Amino acid sequence: MAQSNRRVVRQKRASRAPFLILISVILALAVTLAVSFAFFISDDLTRPNVDKLSITAHKLFGNAIDMEPVKDTVEMIKAFHSNDNSNTENPDVETEHVKAETLVAKTRAADDSYFSDAVFIGDSISVGLRVYGVLPTQNVIAEQNVNIMNLVNDTPVYRTSGTEKKTVFQAIAEKVPDPGKIYILIGANGIPGLTNEAHINYYGKFLDRLHQTYPDAMIYVESVTPITKDSEYVRDSFNTEKINDFNERLYKLAQEKGVYYLNVQEVLRDDNGYLISDYDAGDGMHLKSNGHKAMYQYYLTHAVQPDGYIDKIV
Repeated sequence: MAQSNRRVVRQKRASRAPFLILISVILALAVTLAVSFAFFISDDLTRPNVDKLSITAHKLFGNAIDMEPVKDTVEMIKAFHSNDNSNTENPDVETEHVKAETLVAKTRAADDSYFSDAVFIGDSISVGLRVYGVLPTQNVIAEQNVNIMNLVNDTPVYRTSGTEKKTVFQAIAEKVPDPGKIYILIGANGIPGLTNEAHINYYGKFLDRLHQTYPDAMIYVESVTPITKDSEYVRDSFNTEKINDFNERLYKLAQEKGVYYLNVQEVLRDDNGYLISDYDAGDGMHLKSNGHKAMYQYYLTHAVQPDGYIDKIV
């Protein structure tokens, strides 16, 4: 009789084993999900989108995207600009010497030397300025996956030598210690994960920090570049409508902060407001070399002089 009771006890205990295993599995999954979520929000606000951007950037630029800095060659930069005569000053162009407004109007083309004291801060879109030889590596601080919060929070995201990453201000200090002009093309990586209102708030904080650190520098903020209608990144949180709304808010912020606004969209979009197909590198967002060349010419023909005036084309 005693043996029979012991068997019953063992059976009862054994019957609890599947339940305990199930609880253990659920707890393990919960921990895994918690860790994954923490990694997601700490690494990048838009990681699903960013991973695709990373893959595309590597397809476009190959190993060059991981080589920081890419060694400049005179031949590469000369080749990029060899057939370009649009920055040659045309004496027949009628201009008016006026005070520059927030939205920089089209001007008489500046000389290439205009960018000698400039620094271009950006994400994977701006990487093309360096990789395609549009601008010298020394003047470009660009890396894939970067968003405005990285810059505000002093996150080391930019490589200037070797593999060590630097904050944006460390990178500026190393590359162009006393910049006369600062160009900012940031936003695509933040739009999917932030409301435009919150996004602009962070952007304003970054501009305040730039003003404090470089009070004499001219600051240009650039509109987020357009995407194609069927871009592989399009979704509810990232589309042409949200990009356009962000750019409108960015223009108003530029007015409030006393910086210049470059609407680079106007040279990259078609009549329907989408990225010109001939500039599309294949993913509906990144640019081929001709798209970067169009941007470079836009910079040259929207140049504010040190005294705050422009030779506006009339």
